[in-house]
Amino acid sequence: RADASGTTARTAKGERRGVAFFDLDHTIIDVNSSWLWVKSEINSGRVGMSLIGTALYWFSRYAFGYGDGAETAGRDAASIYRGEDERMFRERITEFFRMELAHRTRPGFKAVLEAHKANGERCVMCTSTWQHPAAIGAEIYGLETGEANVVSSIMGVDEDGLMDGTIQVVAYGDGKYETTKKWCELNGVDLKECYFYTDSMSDVKLLENVGYPVCVNADARLKKHAAERGWPTVDWGMSDSGMKKPRYGACLSCSA
Repeated sequence: RADASGTTARTAKGERRGVAFFDLDHTIIDVNSSWLWVKSEINSGRVGMSLIGTALYWFSRYAFGYGDGAETAGRDAASIYRGEDERMFRERITEFFRMELAHRTRPGFKAVLEAHKANGERCVMCTSTWQHPAAIGAEIYGLETGEANVVSSIMGVDEDGLMDGTIQVVAYGDGKYETTKKWCELNGVDLKECYFYTDSMSDVKLLENVGYPVCVNADARLKKHAAERGWPTVDWGMSDSGMKKPRYGACLSCSA
């Protein structure tokens, strides 16, 4: 049984508990990284204002734990980057994370991360976002690094190193469960010995299939479901920046 922080102590023999998987948006950090990225891209003129209506719609649904159809929105977004050099795309995202998101970590995350590391457990990013921000976020926030050591959606890249505008893997909703299960099989990990920390009802299938589900600052639907299932719910707090901003805002020129 998880304690108030969400971790479970090792057994007397020091038995490993598998892997601790961490969702990114509204779990490790107190904001949706994709939403801030959309605002940044629109402000820079790289994408049109027409994207904002779609973004507001899907992110608002996500905020209430309704994610049906987000796969389509993700594919539409990926198509915008068709033909862009992947290396340059990664560099842009790295700069964006360091400037806009490095300081948005929830205060309670670090102690839980360090407790898992002290137990000798692997700590892995498990997010619906694309492989580039997933890998960059993992490095910044202290999880295992390298794209092979994250669970995420995957954008297609052609043999010339250009984005091909497709989503090859959709790690959203049930897709996140399937992608995580495949990762575990490739890494010799038993999902029933793993932890999963998330805020969203859209991740319920993965929560139901790990041994140690933990709901972090859960949305209303997940909070209700967690109470019914007896899952631990924890509050990891807000960053200083997060306490000053609403969860989603329509102002594109404001910094978040």
